[in-house]
Amino acid sequence: MMKYGIALATALTVMCAQTSFAQEAQAPAPPPPPELEEEAPAAPAVPEKKKVKLDHCGPQSAKTCDGIENIADIGGESWKIAAMGAALCSKSAAIEASRKRRKDRIEYEEILEEVAEDNEQEYKPWVPSENNTEFAQRMSSECESNKLFWCEEMQFEAATIQDAEIQIPALAMVEEACTPPK
Repeated sequence: MMKYGIALATALTVMCAQTSFAQEAQAPAPPPPPELEEEAPAAPAVPEKKKVKLDHCGPQSAKTCDGIENIADIGGESWKIAAMGAALCSKSAAIEASRKRRKDRIEYEEILEEVAEDNEQEYKPWVPSENNTEFAQRMSSECESNKLFWCEEMQFEAATIQDAEIQIPALAMVEEACTPPK
């Protein structure tokens, strides 16, 4: 019986101690002294994000992307044209990125070859499947066909807009952006 009495007393003591700790944890913290509040520096202002200009596969694609950039601001169904413009710009940037990757890979292979020669080791460099002229022609052709395809799609979509207040500026923006310089 004494054994149960000691166990009960221990259990009650533990429960009371936990309750007081729980009450202390839930109590709000006292406010900081006034002298600390005055010293707190103001949070720095968050700088505006700068828009990153993408490199495009050609100057006409870059001009088109710059001209189509704000077409969604017209409202209504112009968002469809803006989405097509984004597809054009995305593909154009991807073509330019593949050009850069090839150039970087060729330069890297030249460095590896020089290092192997300096260490008197044999090295077989990567050789592209196309020569530089063929690659440049293919990339240029892809760039042009991408621009022509999306410009035609944007012109068609702008022509199908029912609201004349949206259609006229949308057609004008697409026409200006997609027309090559004279």
